[in-house]
Amino acid sequence: MPPVEPTVIFEDGWLLAIDKPAGMLAHAEGTTHSALAWAQAREAKAQRDPVFLHLVHRLDRQTSGVLLFARGKAIAEAVNALFRDRKVLKMYVALCSPVPTVRWLKVDQLLKPERIGSGERMQVVAEGGIEASCEIEVLARGRRFAVVRVIPDQGRKHQVRVALAASGSPIAGDFLYGGALSRQLAPRVMLHARSLQFSHPHTQEHLILFAALPSDLKKLVADDGGTLPTNLDARHRAPVAKHGRAPLLALPKINNLAGAAALPQPRSYARAKPAGGQPSPSKPEQAPSKPEQAPSKPEQAPSKPEQAPSKPEQARSKLPKK
Repeated sequence: MPPVEPTVIFEDGWLLAIDKPAGMLAHAEGTTHSALAWAQAREAKAQRDPVFLHLVHRLDRQTSGVLLFARGKAIAEAVNALFRDRKVLKMYVALCSPVPTVRWLKVDQLLKPERIGSGERMQVVAEGGIEASCEIEVLARGRRFAVVRVIPDQGRKHQVRVALAASGSPIAGDFLYGGALSRQLAPRVMLHARSLQFSHPHTQEHLILFAALPSDLKKLVADDGGTLPTNLDARHRAPVAKHGRAPLLALPKINNLAGAAALPQPRSYARAKPAGGQPSPSKPEQAPSKPEQAPSKPEQAPSKPEQAPSKPEQARSKLPKK
């Protein structure tokens, strides 16, 4: 059976986004069956220089979903800056087992790479590691699996996989972090990079790039008696903060996940879903105001940008008088 080919989600003169199938490497030297090699061959076929195509982030081999390329060094550096400054909202969908007992969870960890034979995995450490945070929400429950949405705050290696494993509900098929039982549940790691959301570095257009759920994931959900939720992408309707990335909701922060099952559902989650059905941009911006009241200097700094728009308003008011 021939390997599944990627499909193009979005492209323009600066960016190319594809839906990478599970089992395909994002980037690998000495092989033609990688997402980068496929994209470069496509560029050459269209008589474009494949050398200028840059892979700006990575996905694990077994992870399917949105993979982004930049056309040219300058645009690649601009996109890398968006990732580095956390102005790209990444959303993953996964099947995990056993079914979590809570609906929402915020996982904060310190991760450190650990050598295992010829490979590598990430381990959770008490100190000396890199910060990794994930926001997890259970979207649907079946007999064995739960469909969860995961939004990582950073882009650490295996970040989503480690967070779900530490919560007690590893991703189905994830032998590395879930053990033999997880491997028996699915033939691969059932993790899908559902979407990327960011501002186009050249056109400034607000982009939300979606990759359809793969057929093997949907089949496992159906066979488990579950139903994929209609609100799969509801988190993306949250208002975007002034600094360019969607505000995280005030979920409970968990460092020791032993007592995760006893966590209450966070009341603050309802603030992003007012009665009218549309998200309210004002409330998420008001939430950080309390911590800013203590230091006087940080409060004075934002006052200047707020006064700046007053001049254009005065200029417009004088025009009718003339």
